[in-house]
Amino acid sequence: MFSSAFQLTLREMRDVFSSPRTLAAMLVIGIMLGLIGPFSTFQYFLLAPRIAYWVFIVLTCYGVGAFGGGFVVNIMHQLKRQPNVVMMIIGGGIGAGLPVAVTVTIANAAILGDWEISGFEGVMTLVYCVLVSMCITALHVLFLREDRPSATKQVPILARLQIQNRGKLLYMSMQDHYINVVTSRGQELLLLRMGDAEKETTGIDGLRIHRSHWIAIEGIKSVDRQNGNYVVEMLDGAKLPISRGQVQAARDAGIIPN
Repeated sequence: MFSSAFQLTLREMRDVFSSPRTLAAMLVIGIMLGLIGPFSTFQYFLLAPRIAYWVFIVLTCYGVGAFGGGFVVNIMHQLKRQPNVVMMIIGGGIGAGLPVAVTVTIANAAILGDWEISGFEGVMTLVYCVLVSMCITALHVLFLREDRPSATKQVPILARLQIQNRGKLLYMSMQDHYINVVTSRGQELLLLRMGDAEKETTGIDGLRIHRSHWIAIEGIKSVDRQNGNYVVEMLDGAKLPISRGQVQAARDAGIIPN
C-alpha cells in the first residue's frame, strides 16, 4: 500500500513540476512575497536577495508540501475509496505542513547562519505551516469536488480513480499487470485487465487500437502514418500505435480515412 502510494505521488510530482503554468505561478508568488517582505524578511534582506529567498522558499516548500500532503491523501484514498473530506484536509495539511516547517527552519539556518527570523521561530513555524497547508489543501479538495465533471458519475472506470484524476477519459494503456488510465486531469494505475477496463467505458465513444491501448475518440489530436504503420497522437502528446489487426476497426470508426 505505501509503495503504490509513494509511486503515485512521485508521478503526480513529476506532472506538477513539468507544468510551465505551475512553475510560472510559483515564480510570480515568490516575486510578490519578495516585494512585500512578510515575516520581517523586509528587514533582513535587500530587494534582490529577498526576492531570491522567497522564490526559493516557495518552490522548495511547494515541492515538499505537495509531496507530503499528496502522499498522505493517496494513502487515505487507498484505505478508503472516498475518504471523509474533513479528514483529507486535516491529514493532507499535517502531511504537507510538517516537512514545510522543517524545510523553512533549515533554510533559514543555512541562509542566515542562525535559526531566527521573526515570525519563523520554534513551534510557531510548525503552527503557521500546518494551518496554511490545511487551508491550501481545503481549497484544493473543495475546488476539485466542485469542478470534477458530472459525466464521471456515469462512467464506471472513472469512478475507480482518485477525485483529482477524474476528468475526460483520453486513453488507457497496459503496463505489466496494470492499466494506466489517462484523463484530461491526470493519470492513475489500476490493477485491472484491459478487457474489464474496456467494459467500464460505458457512455464514451472509443475503441481498442492495439492489444495494449484503448482510446477515446474525443482524446485524439491527429493520426499519422509512420513507416507504413498508423500512429495516433493524443491530446496530451502521447503517440499510440494502431496494430494491423485494428486498422479496419479504426477505419470503421472514422479515425483512418478509407
